[in-house]
Amino acid sequence: MIELTDVEYDDEGELVASTVLPGDRHVAVLFAVDDEPVEQAEMRAIAERALRRPTADDLARIDDEVVHELTDSAYEGTGHVVAAEDYALLARELELQGVIVSPDATLVLIYEAASQYPDMVIYCQLDEHLAIDDLSVADDVEDDDEDEVETVEFD
Repeated sequence: MIELTDVEYDDEGELVASTVLPGDRHVAVLFAVDDEPVEQAEMRAIAERALRRPTADDLARIDDEVVHELTDSAYEGTGHVVAAEDYALLARELELQGVIVSPDATLVLIYEAASQYPDMVIYCQLDEHLAIDDLSVADDVEDDDEDEVETVEFD
């Protein structure tokens, strides 16, 4: 059972919390409100329900897919034949830091890989079947200024 802890609501009324996902993964949780407001109790219920879906095996599979997708993309067009060591290098440091939950219960996993992607954040949006729907890498900026964010999308 997923239980949110350290629950707060930021200046925009969005839920900010912590939880432990399967596999003993301690993560931050943010509920991202779109245009229509969501009641605080409903935000919490949606977040807890959405976070119950992935199992430890699902998260391990997603981690592996992220590692393969990013590594393959990094070497694409270089002539380098990707080897197991290339994948292992990223796999060793890829760390799930947080999860963004949207009102429709979509999950976006937030990863960091300090030496492979310094000062960057890896966003992995999942579909309703917990398959990767979108994978991107963006500069880790403190501002929400859209002009300062550079995002690299992956197919």
